[in-house]
Amino acid sequence: MKNRMERNRVKETIERGEVSFGFYVATPSPTIVELAGVAGMEWVRIDWAHSAVDLPMIENMIRAAESYNMAPFVRLNLDQQKISSVLELGALGIIVPDIETADDARKIVNAAKFSPVGDRGMFSAPRKSGYGAVDGASFKKWTNEEVMVGIQIENVEAIDQLEDILDVEGVDIVLSGRGDLANALGVPGQRNHPDVLRAEEEIFHIARKKGKVISPQLDPTAADFQTKIMDWKGKGAQVISFGHDLPIIKHALEQIVQRAATAEEVH
Repeated sequence: MKNRMERNRVKETIERGEVSFGFYVATPSPTIVELAGVAGMEWVRIDWAHSAVDLPMIENMIRAAESYNMAPFVRLNLDQQKISSVLELGALGIIVPDIETADDARKIVNAAKFSPVGDRGMFSAPRKSGYGAVDGASFKKWTNEEVMVGIQIENVEAIDQLEDILDVEGVDIVLSGRGDLANALGVPGQRNHPDVLRAEEEIFHIARKKGKVISPQLDPTAADFQTKIMDWKGKGAQVISFGHDLPIIKHALEQIVQRAATAEEVH
């Protein structure tokens, strides 16, 4: 039987002091996940918060990630049953948006980790354990060591309480959410507004002070993309997202159409 309890590639990269790259997948398609693997990404975040995916599709997208040795993460709202379900299917981490309090963070960790870290219930035959081929004690130990918990800080109230939130044991990764931050700060749609950027800097400064991994999201279609990569590496980011599949696909198609429309006749 294939060893179901592999190391989390993202954790391995972090432990080596390197930077891990990946992106969000909102398209309900294992093929998009496989293409990310072909391209050399280390992880994908299957976006259950803003897409049409469902659990059977998530299972197949996780399989696609595993086939290319990528770490599959799932972004989903704070629902303890859903968190448990995606981890049983084989997700190596979760991202939960719109966290506001330390109590929210505790609920997430409780759903993701077994005791003594959390209080997740143990199913005897989850897919990730080889449908029970891995004994419960080994699966519990592996889960608590390898599954990663990420939280998104997206409003002023959460920033004010962030130090307390990050005192919750079991939170590994901190992300911002510029779209929701912009809305909360009264500048909707202005993801690069100075107030939004200052708020994000504060979030990541506190997270680094608390010893958490920070994960900014960049626009790979921007002219200054490589400069931003180096900037964030300099700020200590070890998990960098290339955004969503949909804008990337849209940009590529627009570039094709533009090139075709402006092509000159070759003599």
